[in-house]
Amino acid sequence: MAVVGTLLKETTKVGYKFSIKRKRSLNTDQQAVLQKLLHKSEHTQFGQQYQFAEIAASENLSDAFRRYVPLTTYDQFYPWIARMRAGEKHVTYPGRVGFFALSSGTTKGSSKYIPVTDKMIRQFQKTTFEQLLNLHELNLPKEFYAAQVLTIGGSTKLTEHKDYFEGDLSGILQKHKSFVFKPFSKPGSAIAQMKNWEEKMEAIVERAPSWDIGVIAGVPSWILMLLSRIVERYALQSIHDIWPNFKIFLHGGVFLDSYESKIKALCGKQVLFINTYLASEGYFAYQKHPGSEGMKLLLNHGVFYEFIDEYYFDRINQASGALEDIPTCTIDEVEEGKNYGLVISTVSGLWRYVIGDVVRFSNLQEKEIQLTGRISHYLSMVGEHLSLENLADALKNTAQFFGISCEEFCVIPAKQNDRHHWYVSASRIPDQRHFEVVLNHELEKLNDDYRSLRMHLIRSPKVKFLPVQKFYEFMAFKGKLGGQHKFPRVLSTSQAREWELFLNNVEW
Repeated sequence: MAVVGTLLKETTKVGYKFSIKRKRSLNTDQQAVLQKLLHKSEHTQFGQQYQFAEIAASENLSDAFRRYVPLTTYDQFYPWIARMRAGEKHVTYPGRVGFFALSSGTTKGSSKYIPVTDKMIRQFQKTTFEQLLNLHELNLPKEFYAAQVLTIGGSTKLTEHKDYFEGDLSGILQKHKSFVFKPFSKPGSAIAQMKNWEEKMEAIVERAPSWDIGVIAGVPSWILMLLSRIVERYALQSIHDIWPNFKIFLHGGVFLDSYESKIKALCGKQVLFINTYLASEGYFAYQKHPGSEGMKLLLNHGVFYEFIDEYYFDRINQASGALEDIPTCTIDEVEEGKNYGLVISTVSGLWRYVIGDVVRFSNLQEKEIQLTGRISHYLSMVGEHLSLENLADALKNTAQFFGISCEEFCVIPAKQNDRHHWYVSASRIPDQRHFEVVLNHELEKLNDDYRSLRMHLIRSPKVKFLPVQKFYEFMAFKGKLGGQHKFPRVLSTSQAREWELFLNNVEW
């Protein structure tokens, strides 16, 4: 394996040098990306209805695009997706869509159906390969390059319909994975296809000592759970006792702060944490250097980006009608340090699609972004405008004050506009009232609107402490344990009702 590692490291070195030269010649102009997308889809049903040919001929391309094509949420865009699922060709992108990634979170049902075209799959593969080549900058030992990649996601087993396959994005990508990478991929197809999360975890724990893992990819909460079980099962000092070449943790989907210290405590050597922004709708960004604050936005990967000022988030959350009068910014119009809702148009035929994520440019010159939350996770019952980042940071600072860790939490918006109700897991239960006072103080420090409204309209937060296992049990109850599923941080009315009914009927 040492020979294989040396060969792969040298191959990566050559590929990295070639990619650097190629990137210097690439056009990263977002107007060029939009032009290409419009020309590609101008003869589709969507392109003809919204006059793509006329837009493409406009002097100001992005202005015309924003004027002719409406902003849409998933529910508003779904009639087009329904046509694709019915087998129609040339609906919003040329040809017939052969794959749909299931992504939870829609009011219309248990899953969203996100179209995934062959072109999008190639863009995923391209980005993954670029990220692999980028590891050359880290000067990792040759043994690392012969190690394996463990990906923890949903079931890779796809459901076949008459005209398409559907399932977790990981299953779609697995179906198209190059034979070159399969020997380096774990946990293997048999385990990866398992739908029962507990059975999958147990199978991975059983086989863990026979693997040589160098990279782990997954949601931090589930990776923490897995590593803890392996260390406990085999009475290890650290996970490096069986995986000495484990160097890279690719994470995304949730804020890392609640989990990072616990994951590092399970390691006997340094592990580099690299953030990625990969969703069912596309691969949008990744952290080029472990020490960098943000992730590099991918500007030439088949996605045209727009950005919505956070001022309009309340309207998006409350709106059931059209959103065409909500303005957007292009990449050339955004400001550093501001929160924006992300809008995408892609080579999978999504057009001016409000994905629901909130990003902030931490380095505008380098086009580096941070994922700061979800539009739907903004708490703003009476104008307090608390972002998910505000909530997570306030809880982190409060936990540090009491010398405890809080892995999971959720918030129910103010009932009758009086106060927000927090449910928090804690490694040790502090004095509840003291905790509420400090949490409120941290929220006031982080958000001026909240501080102002606390004097008149909102009472201090109410906190209830729960064992962390209760959060996982609720996820299991909902059939969303493991994979890419995350516990919602700000609960909608229906989610709050389910959560409280669950707690009222469960002993702890």
